[in-house]
Amino acid sequence: MAVPPTPFALFSTSFLPYSQTFVHDEVCAHTRYVADVFCKERLNADRFPYDPARIHTPGGPVQSGLYERLGTWPPFHRHFEQHDYALIHAHFGTGAVYALPYARRHKLPLVVTFHGNDVAALLGSQRYEPRRWRYVLRAPSIFQQADLMLAVSLELQELLADLSGRPQAVKLHHLGIDLTKFDGGGERSVGPPHVVMVGRFTEKKGLIYGLRAFAEARRQGRAARLTVAGGGELKSMLHRFVAEAGLGADVDFPGVLAAAEVAALMRTADVLMAPSVVARDHDREGSPITIREASASELPVLSTVHAGIPQLVEDGETGFLVPERNVPALADRLIALLDDAELRRAMGKAGRAKMEREFDLHKQVAELEAHYDAVRR
Repeated sequence: MAVPPTPFALFSTSFLPYSQTFVHDEVCAHTRYVADVFCKERLNADRFPYDPARIHTPGGPVQSGLYERLGTWPPFHRHFEQHDYALIHAHFGTGAVYALPYARRHKLPLVVTFHGNDVAALLGSQRYEPRRWRYVLRAPSIFQQADLMLAVSLELQELLADLSGRPQAVKLHHLGIDLTKFDGGGERSVGPPHVVMVGRFTEKKGLIYGLRAFAEARRQGRAARLTVAGGGELKSMLHRFVAEAGLGADVDFPGVLAAAEVAALMRTADVLMAPSVVARDHDREGSPITIREASASELPVLSTVHAGIPQLVEDGETGFLVPERNVPALADRLIALLDDAELRRAMGKAGRAKMEREFDLHKQVAELEAHYDAVRR
């Protein structure tokens, strides 16, 4: 007789913004454990399907607002009293603010995965913003209460070890990718090479530097087209640059794409650019899902020496890495990729092999479940 999976409580501020595909993939890939989700609000249910009986919210907008202000919700405590959860896992340090009262009151092991900006928010000017005050105040308690802090990159592991003063409680854990959703079997672009950038239109994504590099490649006579998928506060600025640079015929902005649409885009593209940077408020990447998706799709990746990206991209093997904000270097490597289809194919195949070795979703979730086993002992 099969042993039923062990239930645990997963805290996520919202379940889920469109950019958090990695949380949904991880939750759905569990085999020995199963998550009951506790969150402020349910978002994008059509994009991220999950058993509604296992998703718990305070209710409507008024209740969600109270939960957000209070940081706790009495009915959630009653639910914990009625269910035998093995542990609590919070995604993002900000999500751990909500998990902390339940870990304390119900004496459950607490695991927290840190993804990037949740650490940056404790270092830069963000910590002075009113929206961050509660997190900044609770962070020392999170660092002391957590039985295990998982960092998605080596950089975050080092920062967390220093911030928490508990390096022994911090471990590196790479987020996996569902390799079955991505492949290199599609038809690559017919005609000029197709370059893509995918992500939220925020400063840390460095999209403006990618656009400038693309403009330089076109100025030097390279035929190419660019798709910039996503949305966000910098949309007007990016559109304005394209118009002023005379690139309107070469650049497409399709908006925010669903996961299946991103996979389809990757199958027909030739190069992914991910020119990430540390933003002025210290916002930074952790381990960008887009890069894993591109490599799984056999795309060469042109990116920067930033955060966890050097663990994802092997410079000269699966793509190219350049310094942040270095448009001439970005343009030079982009031109090299546009000029050499065989180089693109070789790097793409090497990237897929790397994902299979190091970032397979099911292997990484098995590793995560082993971490769960360890904190329960």
